[in-house]
Order: sequence, then structure tokens, then C-alpha cells
Amino acid sequence: MFHVFHKGILIGQSKLENGDPPMGCAEGQFGPFDEFAKFRDGVPPEPDNDLAIKRWIGLSLAKSDRTMIDCVDVVLYEYDFGDYKELQVDALGIDSALYEELFPGRYAEYEATVSPESK
Repeated sequence: MFHVFHKGILIGQSKLENGDPPMGCAEGQFGPFDEFAKFRDGVPPEPDNDLAIKRWIGLSLAKSDRTMIDCVDVVLYEYDFGDYKELQVDALGIDSALYEELFPGRYAEYEATVSPESK
């Protein structure tokens, strides 16, 4: 499990169950903690032309032991589907060696899907 922070305050977590290894991106469902409500009420989302999407940038990511993960950015999305909302988080620009350490086997899985033999 990975932890998501805003200015040093833990606001939630994610398994980062999906991603794009060549781009160094990992994404997944976001599970909010109690502090998320304060974050959501106090930090305005980035402007977006789609009113059903709220997007916050500039977050940080840590392993479950709270070791910070170096990446370009961590972005949190809230999608409003009317009767329910879905929260997703994306970690962007993780170095390839660190990516393989954090998500063992994802590069191999990706390679298997794009290799000529898999078609």
C-alpha cells in the first residue's frame, strides 16, 4: 500500500494497481483517510473544462513505511458520476529502476503485451 500526502499530511492511500511502466506512471483507486475531508474543503482543485472532474496536483507519495518516493508529480482525481464519486490517484515520472523495485514484474507484463509474439 502507498500513502498520499499533501504538505506532509497523510490524506489517503492506494495500491497503485495499474500503470504505464515505460512512462514511469502508476495509478489506482484512492482510499481517503479522515484528513482528506479537510484537504478537499481547503485546497481548490485545478481548473478543468469538465465540471464532473476535480484534479489536485502537487501531492507526494510514500511507501507503507513512509519512505518518500521520488516522482515528477502525484495527481488526485475525483470523478463525479452523479449518484457516486470515484477517487483515483496517479504517480507520474517514477524512475525506471525505482519503478521496477516498487512494482516488480510490471515491465515484463508490459513487454509481453507489446511484443510481436503476443499478437
